[in-house]
Amino acid sequence: MPDPFFGGEGPERTTCNECGGCILGCRHGAKNTLDKNYLYLAEKYGTRVFAETKVIDIRPLEGVADGNNGYEVRTEDSLAFFNRHPRRFTCRGVVFSASALGTMELLFHLKDKGSLPTVSKQLGKYVRTNSESLIGVRVPRSKEELSKGVTIGSGIRVDEHTDIQAVRYSEGSGAISLISTIMTGGRPGPGRIVLWLGNLARLFLLHPLRAMRILQPFCWATETMILLCMQALDSHIEMRWKRHIYWPFRKCLVSRGARIATFMPAANSFAQKCASVTGGAALSAIPEILFNVPTTAHIIGGCLIGSSSDSGVDYRNRVFGYRNMYVRDGSVISTNLGVNPSLTIAALTERAISFIPKACESKWDDAAITAAA
Repeated sequence: MPDPFFGGEGPERTTCNECGGCILGCRHGAKNTLDKNYLYLAEKYGTRVFAETKVIDIRPLEGVADGNNGYEVRTEDSLAFFNRHPRRFTCRGVVFSASALGTMELLFHLKDKGSLPTVSKQLGKYVRTNSESLIGVRVPRSKEELSKGVTIGSGIRVDEHTDIQAVRYSEGSGAISLISTIMTGGRPGPGRIVLWLGNLARLFLLHPLRAMRILQPFCWATETMILLCMQALDSHIEMRWKRHIYWPFRKCLVSRGARIATFMPAANSFAQKCASVTGGAALSAIPEILFNVPTTAHIIGGCLIGSSSDSGVDYRNRVFGYRNMYVRDGSVISTNLGVNPSLTIAALTERAISFIPKACESKWDDAAITAAA
């Protein structure tokens, strides 16, 4: 049917067939994804999109340190091993929009190599995970095919800080089963690992067939409901640009600081109640048990909005120290939202874009300021 969202300006759409593949990528043209809204409309009005292209350098032109004369952008083929097809572009302004991790990685790299040396020293501070935990319930031989339906169609608030959404994956999407195991409570540390091993041993000894049905990867998506637990509680880590002990050959993003909580009693209790009602088994993530590392789909922060150069960008998302340079993605969010951040990111970005005139002046001079007007 004709595009129902943008007055017919967008591409034709199809209706949802409830295949459950929303997160992995709708294959039927029913989901309102970037290639059918922002990117599609941008290309329609003259924007050129270079797919499979990675930015490797951005630096001011003609020796003007703040970029007032524009920027040089260098790219290469992101999939090539040998002939990387290097390209050089020049432009008046630059927008970083590579998600929190991608934007931080690129800005750290450019600051470290001297291309953008005055990027804020606060870059990488206050990175947040939305205080998330991925738990779930598996119902072996479920009478209902749990993979059918919209990926996220329901949720519940279990207390004033905690939201839980029911998530499904399309049939055949079982890779996440490799990090799933039976639910194990307890505080992080060796005690929780011992408790988990004891629970596994008990399950295999007393109910070997049920244990195999719960832990084997086949039919995982059709029998499993993931519970995405998100909290608005304040917690954060720090990302630094350094050589990691596991890969000393080049610098990369390395997390530091206090660990994010991986044990959420309210969420675990809810999962166990779901398992009791459905006849299934509650699930935890193996990295949370073994390494006290949380699982999250929503990394945000690291290049925060603020009122001075101590922050990453100003209230219009302009990078401090440079002209006509912006950051517009989840890295500017300064707190755990406790819900999916996609609409917040879109709203912040559209607001920032609204300050740029449709027909720019011949001398574009958009600089960050130290306080909101």
